[in-house]
Amino acid sequence: MTALQRLWKDRMDIYRWEETEIDGVTTSSEVLKYSGVKCHYSKGNLTDTGTDGVPTLVNSYSLFCALETDLKEGDRIEVTQRNGRVVKLSVGEGFPYADHQEFSVKRNGTV
Repeated sequence: MTALQRLWKDRMDIYRWEETEIDGVTTSSEVLKYSGVKCHYSKGNLTDTGTDGVPTLVNSYSLFCALETDLKEGDRIEVTQRNGRVVKLSVGEGFPYADHQEFSVKRNGTV
């Protein structure tokens, strides 16, 4: 565990769509792949996407996890924050660094 990972207090459950064949019929279902994975969920910048003088602010969110974490673009995750609040997210593009990965994530549902 790196010094950076020691600061992470959030945990995530990772869900992934997989195809399974039962009696010759292939179906897709969402499967819990990993549970209780250590991570850090962070709010990024407010971005002004407004046009014609009408401001529209959009939050960006990031998720940090260990390099060995099997997380892929398109996965759905549920992050339990240190205060017990659960946030449902869709995983976007990931960027590996020397000692961790960073993913863009999008909140699911209403705020």
